[in-house]
Amino acid sequence: MASVVKSFALSGVDAYPVEVEIDTLNGLPAISVVGLVDTAVREARERVQAAVLFAGYRFPGGKVLINVAPGDIKKSGSHFDLAVAVGVLLRSEQLNPVGPLDGFAFVGELSLNATLRPCPGVLPMAMAAREAGVEHLCVPRENLEEASLVRELNVYAFTHLAEVISFLKGETPYTPPPEAEAKLPEEDWGSIDFQEVQGQDALLEYVVAAAAGGHNMLMLGTPGCGKSMVARRIPTILPRMTEMEALEVTKIYSVAGLLRERGRLIQSRPFRAPHHNASTSALIGGGS
Repeated sequence: MASVVKSFALSGVDAYPVEVEIDTLNGLPAISVVGLVDTAVREARERVQAAVLFAGYRFPGGKVLINVAPGDIKKSGSHFDLAVAVGVLLRSEQLNPVGPLDGFAFVGELSLNATLRPCPGVLPMAMAAREAGVEHLCVPRENLEEASLVRELNVYAFTHLAEVISFLKGETPYTPPPEAEAKLPEEDWGSIDFQEVQGQDALLEYVVAAAAGGHNMLMLGTPGCGKSMVARRIPTILPRMTEMEALEVTKIYSVAGLLRERGRLIQSRPFRAPHHNASTSALIGGGS
């Protein structure tokens, strides 16, 4: 009987649940990955096989079939590695979990020495896990703070495949790393302030109205009249984001892999000031 392990796939800045099915068939040794997956997912064959062997386990002989369902939606990314490895060990009966894994989901890339690597998009995956009723999410250690931003979800972080298997078997209790709780930083705009702007009372009124109402703004004037000085100070008066808005912005940064300090909730409202000579391609991207 095939083993089934839960994971998540990205679609834009959102995530949706998928099931990783593993089965072994009679035939020559081979590993096949199906389910409308891209090259990064297909390459999981080599990564998972090397990681399983390095961790001291046996990789099944014969033909191993890996299906990432549903099969009508394209899936990409290397974060399915951990789910595939857990499914392989379940199917080969090398993993006998202490309890059912119905409430567990697994996200993480495996290196050849079985260590877990961080992956982008963990925050939207954690949000999708909560919405799908998943109670427990296993992630790489570097993604712990990011996933911990989602409430009502038990997040477990590991650095090695052997740690995951030992935890699922009940051999080793989970010990959360120090400072696992995500900290929310305060905005730091440096020393700039609107009090430094003199003689621009009319302009300041328009700036306040645009910032409060979320309107776009185009400033025209001769060089040196204060346009750039005022523009640089606009972020200091933007309204504070709600929790849902902050999660939405942080989710975008997570998918793009731009969370330099992983786990930090981005509380600064997005602000963009493109140059007036910027082309359409420079603004929204494009090209061949």
